[in-house]
Amino acid sequence: MRRTLSLLVGLLTSSVASAADPTWHLNVQAYSFHEHTTEDDLHNTTPGAGIIRRQENWLAGAGIFRNSIGRWAGYGYGGYQWPLWQTRAGPVRAGGIAGVTHHYFWNDGGIVPLGAVVVTMPVTKRLAVDLVGIPRIKNATYATLNLSVSWQFR
Repeated sequence: MRRTLSLLVGLLTSSVASAADPTWHLNVQAYSFHEHTTEDDLHNTTPGAGIIRRQENWLAGAGIFRNSIGRWAGYGYGGYQWPLWQTRAGPVRAGGIAGVTHHYFWNDGGIVPLGAVVVTMPVTKRLAVDLVGIPRIKNATYATLNLSVSWQFR
């Protein structure tokens, strides 16, 4: 009995994997493609910078950018990405994020919801291209496809 119990405890403790160390990424937002609208004059040049923390398939980020209506804004989000297939540079991932941003017309420039589909395509082991698809949330955000580049610095 004692031997069986020792074997069982050994199997259980060896099967518990420790969480992978987080990685940190500098994200530079380059350009955005917006839905056509006659309501507002939308800017496709939306420069920005942020930090992304990844751990296993989870991610969280925050940063600043010039939004589509020409105002500087902040954002914060959390999300999850599934690895779809492995490349030499790393996995291509797809998933979603949810968070907040601000400085749009809705809510007098206050906080508005942010939701997006995110596809990450590695170029090298430390460099990736991110495509962020943001759906239109009536009177809050515009449908957008954003292109950014992220570099793992830690």
